Amino acid sequence: MEGFILKGEQGYLQLHLDEVYGFPEQTSHFGGYDAEGTLEIKSNNYFVRGKLWFTTGEVCSFYEQLGRAYDLFSGEATFSSSEVNLEFKITFDSRGHAVFKGYFKELHHLDNELKFEIESDQSYFESTLADLKKFVQKYGGLKGVK
Repeated sequence: MEGFILKGEQGYLQLHLDEVYGFPEQTSHFGGYDAEGTLEIKSNNYFVRGKLWFTTGEVCSFYEQLGRAYDLFSGEATFSSSEVNLEFKITFDSRGHAVFKGYFKELHHLDNELKFEIESDQSYFESTLADLKKFVQKYGGLKGVK
């Protein structure tokens, strides 16, 4: 799978990459390459699956923030898609616990939105960071691959 999954105690957020546009020649003005993916979020009994447009650069920025927060067991990592229909923040505390909160709204013109909060801890993030590392190695950072 190209993409990543964030797991928690009562749910997960998974972003699966479906298509990358312009790779490797044409980068997005938002950073990296324009991409389309499938997003799944499960938080307790709530579940959503929808299309998400984002850039590989946004994933790279999230990976860098998550790596720092994971290493320090404190801080935050945020993800915001260029269409601003997915936003979430992971906050770590000094004991290795983490909470990710955010929202997803697939279509801006419809009043459907999932707000979610999922508790987690550092043990869930090792595989996430490995998946994100592979993703960034393939697609590069904000300037794409060189």
